[in-house]
Amino acid sequence: MFNRRSLIAVALAGSAMAGSRSFAQPDQATVGIQTTTRYSLEGKIAAVDTAARTVTIASADGTQRRLNVSPTAARFTSTKVGDTVALDVEDTRTFVLSSPGVQTPAAGSTSAGVAVQAGQTVAGARASQSVANWVVVGVDPAANTIALVNPGGGEIRTYSVTTDIGRQQLPRVKRGDNLTEINSRVAVAEITLKS
Repeated sequence: MFNRRSLIAVALAGSAMAGSRSFAQPDQATVGIQTTTRYSLEGKIAAVDTAARTVTIASADGTQRRLNVSPTAARFTSTKVGDTVALDVEDTRTFVLSSPGVQTPAAGSTSAGVAVQAGQTVAGARASQSVANWVVVGVDPAANTIALVNPGGGEIRTYSVTTDIGRQQLPRVKRGDNLTEINSRVAVAEITLKS
């Protein structure tokens, strides 16, 4: 049986999540679009964490990047520090579309946690969400691609739209529209040893 304090904690956590940023406004049509882009990174393995399924790669210029490794990636358990490798990386993102002039949520992240006690047992949960905004600079429904740029500047990135629902909605996307990234996952899909 939950005690009174536990129920109050659950109610407050639910209110915090519900009261956080709103992605849809009553007069705004929104569309969920999921994209996947694959690219390659080459360098030397600087660290391997098999328990966390992460690998750190050091590129030729000395920069290091830690990446999650997909459960389906072959050779992960045999990868060791010092190996020269090529990593095939899969970058999957989910966006919500907003028309030009519609205020988008501020970039950042929100999270909420809750702990519930029932007798001698305590259980907890945590939810978090990151938000990033992009501007559409190109869309090609025939190729199922969309080109985006960070409103603060930077390089143009082209993504492939991977879901049937997103592809059906792609003709609605126009240059100048805003896409709010509500979820992203970057993972190593394959590790290839280089000689």
